[in-house]
Amino acid sequence: MTEVLTALERLSKDVTKLAAVVDGVRSKLVPSEKVARLARAIADTYFGSVQGELQTVQHRGGLAEEIEWVVTAILQLSSEPREKSAYLGQLKELRPYLQEAMIDVMKARSVRRLVLSDTERRILNTLEKMLPTTASSYEQVLEDIAAGKRVSWRGTGTELREVLREVMDHLAPDGDVMAVPGFKLEPDLKRPSQKQKVRYILKARKRAVGVAEASVETVEEGIASLARSTYQRGSATTHASTDGTEVRKLKNYVDALLVELLEIAV
Repeated sequence: MTEVLTALERLSKDVTKLAAVVDGVRSKLVPSEKVARLARAIADTYFGSVQGELQTVQHRGGLAEEIEWVVTAILQLSSEPREKSAYLGQLKELRPYLQEAMIDVMKARSVRRLVLSDTERRILNTLEKMLPTTASSYEQVLEDIAAGKRVSWRGTGTELREVLREVMDHLAPDGDVMAVPGFKLEPDLKRPSQKQKVRYILKARKRAVGVAEASVETVEEGIASLARSTYQRGSATTHASTDGTEVRKLKNYVDALLVELLEIAV
């Protein structure tokens, strides 16, 4: 089964390479000689190392056949000059199928391994270099969401808040924010608010701050509500799926903020 995971990873890399080659062609038609080798490699890997095993572990019937259909279509396209849009359409369809296949294989092996989006991977890599402890908190959030089933999501919400707070404290220390001419603390606070820190960071980079400030407020209110729900609801288990949905929404806001604050290209 390990070999299947390795093959799927190789397959995904070749799909990415093929997309880059196709996208880089300036003419309307993609010459066969530019893509034939990669298309053949994709087909060889899938039919030789993936398909048979996938058919035995796939959670959704027909997944292996859907991948087969797209891989075959790509192979046929590469036999002669074809339009870029034809390739890009097939590759766009193939990517989520491959991710689904990898998840099914890992579940069959009970492998505790995260499948990250490009944005999540870049955020995690940046945090590992800048704030390793914060990176661990962010990874814990990803693991909680990937696992899906929790009696309480309060801890996950707290991790999200801490990730955002630690990043902002690192990029906007209290003393630096308060030293800005004209700065005033918000009522009843003894240190700059999260919104003020976001404003400080993004203004220094000459970036728009309005949407980011609103997002911080949404995250703070959402996490506070999540914490209260633990005490207000008679059965945390009954409402755990609702809280899980809210955590996922909040994570989307946090990811968008981290992309801005950490200057991550997406």
